[in-house]
Amino acid sequence: MKKLITLATVLALVALGSISWAAANLNSQKSGAYRLAFENKLGRSTQPIAAVPQTIKICKQTIPSGGTGFPFAWANGFGSLPPFSLNDGQCETKDLTGQDHYNKFTENVPAGWTLTNINCSYTTSPVKIIGANSNPAFQPGDNTVTMDVNETNVTCMFTNQRSRCCSYQLDLSTGQASPIDPQWKVNGNPAYTTPKVGSWMMLGSGKWIQPTSAPLPDPQVNQTTTNPFKYTVKFAVPDCPAGPVRLIGTFAADNSAVAYLDNNPIPNASCSGPVCFNTTSGQAPVSLNGAPPIGPGPHTLEIRVNNLTKSYSGLIVNAKVTRQCP
Repeated sequence: MKKLITLATVLALVALGSISWAAANLNSQKSGAYRLAFENKLGRSTQPIAAVPQTIKICKQTIPSGGTGFPFAWANGFGSLPPFSLNDGQCETKDLTGQDHYNKFTENVPAGWTLTNINCSYTTSPVKIIGANSNPAFQPGDNTVTMDVNETNVTCMFTNQRSRCCSYQLDLSTGQASPIDPQWKVNGNPAYTTPKVGSWMMLGSGKWIQPTSAPLPDPQVNQTTTNPFKYTVKFAVPDCPAGPVRLIGTFAADNSAVAYLDNNPIPNASCSGPVCFNTTSGQAPVSLNGAPPIGPGPHTLEIRVNNLTKSYSGLIVNAKVTRQCP
């Protein structure tokens, strides 16, 4: 009886050991499977991981908003690279992977604007803002950012402000060159500069202009009061927040005349008969100062001259458009 019990006990122990070994082996396999799945979930792989690209982002801000056409030059250790242009609110992103050293971005500041700040967001990349001097922080007059990018991205904001005040002046006086006036036309044709003839007297720094290269005898002048000679000069005023410009000066004509700005008669800028160019006391110039303020853009000053006596047709203007800033 003891032998049977002992044998049964032994058999039971052997069976129990087999079960324990199988369970342990199964648990080990499951653990390995779980571990493999976990590792795969973590992304462990024999495949190489792609490098994160390095970029520089150049952005534009203008005050007031809406500025356009700000040109930038770009260069690095490979030499000059394609330039680009930005408007307000735009950014240009450059991939610097493989060329992350010696990068230099320069804004060529347009006329009428001032570059008031360059602000770069970075952590470890060596960034310098230069142009006016070698000081690495922004100084008035700086327009260039240099950097060696050693992080994922560096962003630089270039802020421009429209000039608070800009002086402007354009001389519209006649006869600034000979034999043909460089600015004025007569009926769309050349206006010839001529010295004073007879009672044509000088008016300030201006000189007389006329439709022909030399004064013509009376019978050859083909002119009527209903078809005046149109003396015109075209000019453009730049956009500036300092405000509009003014037309100031005087003119005289042979014989009667009316001045127009952009096809609108200028108040009190007309004269009739011989008094338009001469009186017993000398020149009788007509003022152009009644013209309204002139805004930015293209404009035309026109003086229509009637030849009442069918003698000579001529015009002399001593005037300018101007804006003076304090």
